[in-house]
Amino acid sequence: MDDIAPPPRHPRLARTIAVAGHPLLLAGALGLWWALGAGDETTLAVLVAVLAASMTLERLVPAMPTWRLGLGAHLRLGGVYLLGLLLSGLMIAGYESLLPGALAPVRARIGAVLWPAGWPTLVQALLLFFASDLIYYWAHRAIHRWAPLWRMTGHGFHHAFQNLHAINTGTNHPFELVLLTLPLVLLAAVTGAPEAATGAAGILVLANATLAHANVRMDTPVLNLFFTSSDQHRRHHSVVFEESNTNYACNAILWDRLFGTFSRGPVRQTGIGPTQPGLWRMFLLPFREPPDVDTVSTRSRDAG
Repeated sequence: MDDIAPPPRHPRLARTIAVAGHPLLLAGALGLWWALGAGDETTLAVLVAVLAASMTLERLVPAMPTWRLGLGAHLRLGGVYLLGLLLSGLMIAGYESLLPGALAPVRARIGAVLWPAGWPTLVQALLLFFASDLIYYWAHRAIHRWAPLWRMTGHGFHHAFQNLHAINTGTNHPFELVLLTLPLVLLAAVTGAPEAATGAAGILVLANATLAHANVRMDTPVLNLFFTSSDQHRRHHSVVFEESNTNYACNAILWDRLFGTFSRGPVRQTGIGPTQPGLWRMFLLPFREPPDVDTVSTRSRDAG
């Protein structure tokens, strides 16, 4: 995809990762999770491992070698990432305490009846993975098409970062975390899916989202028809407005292919404008966007 980048320093490793890195890392994340006991307490360890592997590959075989993050940037992004983890954990705990009881009638009449509880755990996990990203796909598409929702969720925060890296997976505005943490928990509450299947789906969601944001070329044949790769998601973060309004499925690119929003091509820069706003100004994006950004909100304002 990134044919504008110079040749990699480690061409053999770069070719291997481009073709096989995505499935190997996903399988490794699931394998590590199961090996550690397949419990909620192991999810953080797996997430750290996937992030560390992605960051290592970003240094060895970056898709865009000029997209380097200094120590200060890493520390700032790391702080936002940790804040997001904390808030996400609190929101998930809140959803898990409220939704199962509230949706018990729906689960008893429809969800548990339709859910294939006898199928292999991995197959159930894949069903949850694709179904949860279908929910996110339509919500994400609406955010990019409707200015009030773009501002309300603070989605511009996630898109404002230039030089996209794996750690940007967790750089979301607190307003948006309310939505991001909901789909999988909602599906589990409606279907009564087993805890093991829900946990495995969560690992796939977290691992794939991390890999999709990595500054590493990954575009595995066949797999890239179903799972969102870094090459595909990097285009969604393009500073070019028309390019960023494609590839809405962060994890299951299948939905973009089915609903006509898929695109591919080189990306010269990520972000929402020619410069990256300061971190504190980014937190204020739901209330005020800089004059030089190009978003659905500024276009709606200018059209009015």
